[in-house]
Amino acid sequence: MRIARRQFLGHLLAAALAVALAWELSAQTPLSPYQHKALYLFNFAKYTEWPKDAFAGDDAPFVLGILGKDPFGKDLEVIKGKTVRGRKLEVKYFSTLEEVSGCQLLFIALSETNNLAQILKALENTSVLTIAEADGFLQASGMINLVTEKKTAGTQSVAFEVNLAAAQKANLKLDAQLLKLARNVLRT
Repeated sequence: MRIARRQFLGHLLAAALAVALAWELSAQTPLSPYQHKALYLFNFAKYTEWPKDAFAGDDAPFVLGILGKDPFGKDLEVIKGKTVRGRKLEVKYFSTLEEVSGCQLLFIALSETNNLAQILKALENTSVLTIAEADGFLQASGMINLVTEKKTAGTQSVAFEVNLAAAQKANLKLDAQLLKLARNVLRT
């Protein structure tokens, strides 16, 4: 009876997360692909737990970093003014790896694809959730890869893949419901 109840609650939470994500994605219609991706970044932040020492202090903001040529432009406006786990969301832009500091989530732009190994190596012992949209990102120890899928009639949808082992190595806890929504999860 208890196991059935837990399974039911697990399915209920997964459904609630899916509905919440869909609601946020449809709040403004139509959304551009990068508005969708911005909402994904926000939801990844909401459904990930960082160690306390990942922040400068109790009142420190949650910093979403963009490394490389910014593909979002004004599309990040859809998450402007939001909070993540009680912290004000701030977006910082970094042109080079040497500038990257103080962020909890780092989106690595396509312009940095040739530097992925160096970037991931530099972030190896940090609690930074790394996200990109590049082939081989998970295999290179990236944590979340965004995938744009072509649909019929020229439409596109965004999916994601997770390298759970890399996230765990960085002391990040990804919510189980988030993992259920992933297209693919690497566990080792």
